[in-house]
Amino acid sequence: MNFAIIYTIIILLLSIPIFITDFAKGIPIGMRIPPIVLAISFLWLFTIFFRLRGRAGIMAVILLVLFYLLTFVIIMPTGIGSTVITIIERGKDLSPQTIGNDDFAEQIYIIYHSGISKFTDNTLSTLAENIAKNNYRVTLYHVEKNLKIDFKEAKAIGFASPIYAGSIRQRLANFIQQIELSGIECFVVLTGADKGGRERDTSKVAKLIEEKGGIIIGKEKFITSDKENEFQEKIDLFSKELIEKL
Repeated sequence: MNFAIIYTIIILLLSIPIFITDFAKGIPIGMRIPPIVLAISFLWLFTIFFRLRGRAGIMAVILLVLFYLLTFVIIMPTGIGSTVITIIERGKDLSPQTIGNDDFAEQIYIIYHSGISKFTDNTLSTLAENIAKNNYRVTLYHVEKNLKIDFKEAKAIGFASPIYAGSIRQRLANFIQQIELSGIECFVVLTGADKGGRERDTSKVAKLIEEKGGIIIGKEKFITSDKENEFQEKIDLFSKELIEKL
């Protein structure tokens, strides 16, 4: 019995980061709860029907293997990984960055979450430079807990984030849900590794923005595995699309 109690406590402790860290909150709740419930269920089924009765068999082995797989291959890496990523991201110093001549009257704001790699940052810097060439001033704001912006000062607002498990970072999603975008032109910039998920991922974020009254003028997803020339071509095309609609 002590075996089951101790491991139940271990599972629950490992699960805490899965529900409180910014990174893990971006994973749908329906993907976070089942592994925990199943791991505890397999553990207690094994304990009650086999360990306490001193019995063995193929079913006992299967239950134990499933329990260990869920605990040490899914729950523990997710919990530890989300904690490490959250700590690293909080340690970043991401002050607002403005690209373009300060004399340009029309401004574009891009609210973004950088993620753990530099790919999103580099993508947005390149995009901002392209837009700024057309007499716009582009300011990049990393989404922080107390970020306050007067959207009325901007010609358009961009929202950008890496995609993890089919979702943008939770802090950016929370920010969008808390603001009012009625009649404001907006665009979506996502980064990720899944080429096939472009329309699904961008449409999901676009819907979130439209629910707050934003008008979508463009949406694109940039893939980490794209070759440099493909990446630049996509940036150029997207920049042109945005400028034509502004």
